[in-house]
Amino acid sequence: MYINKEAIYDLRYLLNRGYNKNSAIKFVGDRYLLNKEQRHVLYRTIFSENIAKLHKSKIVHPNEIRNNILLIDGFNVILTISSAIEGKPIYLCDDGIVRDVSGLHGNILKRNIEKTLKIIMLELNVLKPKEAIFFFEKSVSKSGEIANKVRNLLKENNLCGDARLVSSSDFYLSLLKGIVATSDSVIIEKAEKIFDLAGYIINKLGIKPISLNGPAGT
Repeated sequence: MYINKEAIYDLRYLLNRGYNKNSAIKFVGDRYLLNKEQRHVLYRTIFSENIAKLHKSKIVHPNEIRNNILLIDGFNVILTISSAIEGKPIYLCDDGIVRDVSGLHGNILKRNIEKTLKIIMLELNVLKPKEAIFFFEKSVSKSGEIANKVRNLLKENNLCGDARLVSSSDFYLSLLKGIVATSDSVIIEKAEKIFDLAGYIINKLGIKPISLNGPAGT
């Protein structure tokens, strides 16, 4: 998707000067006649320098996952990897995190998540966390079915872990101690350590995210 490079530059300028993100995106979007999808991409990918640095400071190296508890934002990670595999646009954001901007929770069972789950299990065997705990929001259709699939795959791959149904992934991932795997900015703000599991796997698959980095937005 093309977004005017000046719109990206102007949004960063406003955010770096403390403007509210929603207000700044509305101003920039109206000025450059951006559609709803373009504005959503900007919201998900562009951050002020301070916020970007804060997020980056929490990112751990893959080697740090070994023998540590990995708390996984289930739908967030699965859908991001699935989108990349399916050729949907994914973005390398200002804060160094790879994000999917589609947000299709309601259609998750129509996605090819079986392949994605198998890939995740293979990589968890490489990363070797002490325990891998997936969190799925119970309000999402068929979340219980997906959680059961994850539990079975963990056992089949001799991985210590679990899949839990919760009312709010944000609450539990922000509360519990461990390294958090998510691209959700709200969770990242509260977590002590994060690991971009989806971005790590996407990179290993040889898929290159779209980058809006740099002042020119190239």
